[in-house]
Amino acid sequence: MYVTFLNKADQRKYAFLQYLEHTVSLSTTKESLMTQLSMSEFLVNKTIEELNTDFYDLALNEELEIVTDGMIISLNQSGLATSDTMLSYYLSQALKFEMLKECFFEQLTSLYDFATEHFLSRNPTYNEFKKFKLVLKEYDIDVTKRFHLIGDERKLREFLFLLFMEVPPLDGAPFSKENGEKQQLFDRFDAAPWVKAQQSNRMRLRRNQYIGIVVTRVLNGHLLPTFDAHDLTLPVQERILDEITSWLSSLVPKIPKVDLLPEAKVLLQFLIVEGWLVDNAAYINQDQADIKRFNHEFFLAVEQRFQLSSTIQYGLLNEVTNIHYQLLTIPFRLKYEYQQMDVTYFLEVYPEFTAFCRQYIEEHRSCQVIWENKEFLFFRYLILLVSHVPLKEILAPLYICVDFSHGPFYNRMIESNIEKILDLNIEFQDSPDDKTQLILSNLTYYESVAIDHILWLAPPRPADWANFSEKVGSIRREQFQRDSSKKQRMPSHP
Repeated sequence: MYVTFLNKADQRKYAFLQYLEHTVSLSTTKESLMTQLSMSEFLVNKTIEELNTDFYDLALNEELEIVTDGMIISLNQSGLATSDTMLSYYLSQALKFEMLKECFFEQLTSLYDFATEHFLSRNPTYNEFKKFKLVLKEYDIDVTKRFHLIGDERKLREFLFLLFMEVPPLDGAPFSKENGEKQQLFDRFDAAPWVKAQQSNRMRLRRNQYIGIVVTRVLNGHLLPTFDAHDLTLPVQERILDEITSWLSSLVPKIPKVDLLPEAKVLLQFLIVEGWLVDNAAYINQDQADIKRFNHEFFLAVEQRFQLSSTIQYGLLNEVTNIHYQLLTIPFRLKYEYQQMDVTYFLEVYPEFTAFCRQYIEEHRSCQVIWENKEFLFFRYLILLVSHVPLKEILAPLYICVDFSHGPFYNRMIESNIEKILDLNIEFQDSPDDKTQLILSNLTYYESVAIDHILWLAPPRPADWANFSEKVGSIRREQFQRDSSKKQRMPSHP
């Protein structure tokens, strides 16, 4: 979504930096870059120079730097800036993004004036505006002759929210001072007993951005339509809806309160989705037909794959209900917010959960809302299982022989540290046998044993722990693949 607003040069630089970020050890060959990104050697060299110049201009040259050593290209990264940092910058400088803001605030009166104010010639401006309209068309948003944004009002606001959150304001921008004052009137709800006021700065920024979009659209006369039969509100929400409707009425007193009720309902749903309410789950209709069906089908699949205790199942309930509530209330935002999520880490570390989530979503391909939001559901289901289901309860034992020259007490210390960093079903052994899958030792004679082994220094270095974690992960993935192959070969019973 975001990249389509950038000019070609910035798209190229962002793709280049993002590719480097996802390489092993943050480095690759020039030939690989040329092949994967369809660039000539000249363009690769030019892109490196342009990116390093951008890093310097933004005072990020201590955080990001691309270096070349012969045919090897590497990214030096301090951990304080990423490709997302550069995407936000490129987006803030994009002409299409500037056009979007002026159309949103309804400040654009003519392309001639826009070109003059931005020191541009007319023809390039007209061409860029045509491209801008084509980008919006992909999301069913149009621009009127008066340069106003129109479309499905709810989806339009979600679209604007995603874009504005990608360019976080430092001084309240892009909203006007008047808008900011009206947003502050909403802040009075922080003292309400139903609001969970203790929130991070990030969550407050998200709320302020969303409220700013709502205020702007309402003041410009763009209201949400009356709710349809897919209304998920509850009687317990009525008091909050009355308070929000009164706040909205103070902004636009000429509009009847009944016409502002859809605005209040959607704003309340935003607060529920974002976790702004005390006892958030109490405001979600867990008996709503689709939520009940999605919950039931998910739990049924989980129970068939993993045998979980009732305590763990109870812990999953509120979380999975919240996931399905989000699915039904903000599907447009979810569809695009999670599209670029990188799950490589989870694929390597949690193969059992990733395989389950993939299969479950694939089996629900015929359900439109699930399939259209498969990236969101895959990620959220995966995080849900990782955070609530201990691997110790679902995995077969992993047999590791720990035998160092310093004796039993040293061995127990190593085993204790392993249990702290790995949440696995590990059976430790003092000596190897036919069950042993890995030997951990500083004794060289184990090199002649036909069992996987790791030779450590004593005490172990950070590199030793890293090698150990990688080896355990490799064993688990191999075991998982063998088990999966056995299940596929097993005859099905009628």
